[in-house]
Amino acid sequence: MDDIYVKTVTLRKLHGLIERGIFAVPELQREFVWNARKACDLLDSIYHNYPIGTILIWKTDRRNENQLRKHYHILPHFNPKNRDIYFLIDGQQRLSVLWHLLRGEGGSVVNEEGKALKFSNVFFNPYASEGDGLFIYREHLSRDQGETLVPVVDLLSSTWRRRASGHGVRAMKRLEDCRRQVLGYEALLEFCETKDRNEVRETFIRINSLGMRIGTADRAFARASRFDMRGLVRDVQDRLKHGFDQISRTTILQTFALALGSRDLGERAIEGFISKLEIDEHERVRFERVFPRLREAITSAADYAVYELGVPNFEFLPSEPMMMILSLFFFHNGNVRPSRSAKRRLTQWFWATGVGARYTGRGYRPNLTADASFVKRLATNPNSHASFGVKVRIHSLRSTEYGRPGPVSNAFFCLLRLAGPRYLDDGSLIPLGETSSRRNSSDKHHIFPRALLTRYGIGPDRFNSILNICYLVARDNRSVGQRVPRSYFDDIPKSKRAQTLALRSHLIPSKKGRGIWDRSINRGFRNFLSDRAWLLARAFEKQAGVRLFDRSERF
Repeated sequence: MDDIYVKTVTLRKLHGLIERGIFAVPELQREFVWNARKACDLLDSIYHNYPIGTILIWKTDRRNENQLRKHYHILPHFNPKNRDIYFLIDGQQRLSVLWHLLRGEGGSVVNEEGKALKFSNVFFNPYASEGDGLFIYREHLSRDQGETLVPVVDLLSSTWRRRASGHGVRAMKRLEDCRRQVLGYEALLEFCETKDRNEVRETFIRINSLGMRIGTADRAFARASRFDMRGLVRDVQDRLKHGFDQISRTTILQTFALALGSRDLGERAIEGFISKLEIDEHERVRFERVFPRLREAITSAADYAVYELGVPNFEFLPSEPMMMILSLFFFHNGNVRPSRSAKRRLTQWFWATGVGARYTGRGYRPNLTADASFVKRLATNPNSHASFGVKVRIHSLRSTEYGRPGPVSNAFFCLLRLAGPRYLDDGSLIPLGETSSRRNSSDKHHIFPRALLTRYGIGPDRFNSILNICYLVARDNRSVGQRVPRSYFDDIPKSKRAQTLALRSHLIPSKKGRGIWDRSINRGFRNFLSDRAWLLARAFEKQAGVRLFDRSERF
């Protein structure tokens, strides 16, 4: 570094500097990642005059204007009338929060995880007792809270007395003290001057590695100076539908690396991919040439998962790395639809990987690298074979809880949807749009009701198993209540045909005198779990077209 020096500035003055557009966000910086809790913690530290860390600034002239980020930040854009540029190397998150609060307006931003932070919902409590939180975040206020809490944006505005009127003398004194403390707080600005951009990038990575650790993707974006890699990844995400835009940036970068020949996985592979682009002109030209094909391959993979494999949206994908493998197939296949033979192989891979949880634990690295090679062969030879080595224990179905997203539970819900679930009363098809959310528990029905099983001493580890779950939308749930299965399955259907269609569509075993028809709850539930486990196993294998379960094991 050519020079490093420090200045202090009050938050009131800092607000003015921000409004002048003197600060700029460089391409290497992360997007906004803070949440409401961090914003409240920052205010609490300022109120108590605790250090909040330095704001590190790269002061440079207009020659580095091409390093400005054009998108994805929430501070005012850099004003080109300024002679110098103050690039924020560290402190962007703090400065962004402070600016939104200091401007006295109730704006909102969406962080990297897709969660909205509404600054008008950050409150100061002038009535807080010792030990209570002074700054809190609330989406909705009770009547009492509405009379005591004051929005921080109101408190810091120039018309704060009018906005915060109606409080007693003691509360108003506390509000005034809070306002004075925040606006008068002295922030520490550390300036570094250098003409070497690599020094700036290295500084950013070192600082964030020692403090809040930056993820693999942000580290890669910081290293990439020859491409706007963040923008390219966002371009891919923006084109994805059915919730697949929530795919992680690391997964997209890993797909890039594998497509361009990497044989490794994880941070090391992505850093190797970025390094090649930085030092090798041939690799940069190659990547620039194949990127449109890569982007199309990822969008084709998402569409194929939805329309051919029965994954309604990203929440139901058994394992996120499956998107890498499916994207690689389309990339090597020239982004054309797979042949009938290749489609059969991809279906086998999908169900074997989901039900067998092949991308978890020790199987993650060897199975992913083997599958990447397999789909590359499959693109050139549709009759290519692969041994997925899956021999699933039937007991794994019973131990899988429906409320915990994972490979097996997500594959289970995809299977249920493909079975075409029907209403219990008349046997008509349930519109799949009514069961479109993985997190929505209201459309997932316990076949043997929880309250009923609890009365018989059966715990949640068994009654919350996927074996005891099916899709029933509201109109059936209200009819079922907490009744025993033999009761509601017998009298709700309007006909024998409707009953048969409903049971078959929900993959529920219906042998008379056994399982749901047994008058003994304990014995019936025990036999039901065993019968449904094997029924689901056969249904999974029918979809896959291959054996997946260990037949030597007894339930």
